[in-house]
Amino acid sequence: MTETLHATDMASIGAALGRISSGIFILTTGAGSQATGMLASFIKQVSFHPPMVMAAVRQGRPILTRLRESGAFAVNICHKQNGKLVAHFAKGFALDEPAFEGIAYESAVTGVPVIPEALAYLDCVLRQEVVAGDHILFLGEAVAGKVTQDAEPMIRIRKNGFDY
Repeated sequence: MTETLHATDMASIGAALGRISSGIFILTTGAGSQATGMLASFIKQVSFHPPMVMAAVRQGRPILTRLRESGAFAVNICHKQNGKLVAHFAKGFALDEPAFEGIAYESAVTGVPVIPEALAYLDCVLRQEVVAGDHILFLGEAVAGKVTQDAEPMIRIRKNGFDY
């Protein structure tokens, strides 16, 4: 398409994009005093064999540094009763801020933190990084995982597909 999209076209595209449902996740990485996390919604399974997931992180987020340093990340899948946990990680953290203050966590196989209060987790080894517009896609191979509770996952529908 060589034409420039009009503002009304972009508004329609944004409304349609916003209707793509997503889960609510807490992406964690690092270990010990280097552990950090962020609220995420752009997470998707991308392969059966090996089991792989994609986590998209907006460029410029502090967690990018820890993801690259650790070479691993965990996807903590939130359930409908995880409101306090979601609110805690929604504020975002600088690299020198303690992201897990007051939050119970365990070390996964890769050493990254996983949150037992979440519905489930996937512990992933970073296999590839891809630039995608204003986000970086991290492709990780799941090396461990566990369902910790029998609950319904938290799902989100956005009004506008151009913002969280």
